[in-house]
Amino acid sequence: MGKRAMRVYCAGPLFNSKEREEMLEIAQALEEAGFSTFLPQRDGLELTVCVEALAQKGIERHAAASMLSRAIFALDVYQVLEVCDGIAVNLNGRVPDEGAVSEAALAWCEGKAVVGYKADGRTAFHVGDNPLVSGLFDFNLCGSIGEIVPAIKHALASHRTQHERKSDRRRQITSCLTLGERIWTALGSRDKVESVARVLAEEVCPA
Repeated sequence: MGKRAMRVYCAGPLFNSKEREEMLEIAQALEEAGFSTFLPQRDGLELTVCVEALAQKGIERHAAASMLSRAIFALDVYQVLEVCDGIAVNLNGRVPDEGAVSEAALAWCEGKAVVGYKADGRTAFHVGDNPLVSGLFDFNLCGSIGEIVPAIKHALASHRTQHERKSDRRRQITSCLTLGERIWTALGSRDKVESVARVLAEEVCPA
């Protein structure tokens, strides 16, 4: 039996034909490079169709929609945490798709390979994207679909196991907690701006 192809979850907006076309392009680029993919619009549950099927079985539509929402959540969490080795996230749009950001956060915490793609110059902040989003990608995004494949390959470097990646993530979280605590302490000082600036300068240029 041959080695299992690494599997990548393709996350992003799916609310119009253009968005679905772009998501399909991302999946196809990964598949052409030898990855298998989970593409929700193709491989997941379609809410309207499933609600209709449940309604035909006599289940009230509101109850059916609630059941399907839970099913979609469970399926996507299962794919992100158990089945897929990494996630490629399309962040295009005035703001990123909230479901895709949630999936990226789940994958990030689990130590999965997380790659972000954005070819859209719009941001919610004048100086860039929301740090709570861009931080999930180590503040480094792909600017084209062509960059996604090498980025995911790098993130999934074959010499690193899932256990090693998860350990790396735990160390990264610990580092964030340490810096966060130092900043919080600095904010309690009399000259908080100067204190925070000192903490950040030490972080960039430690003694």
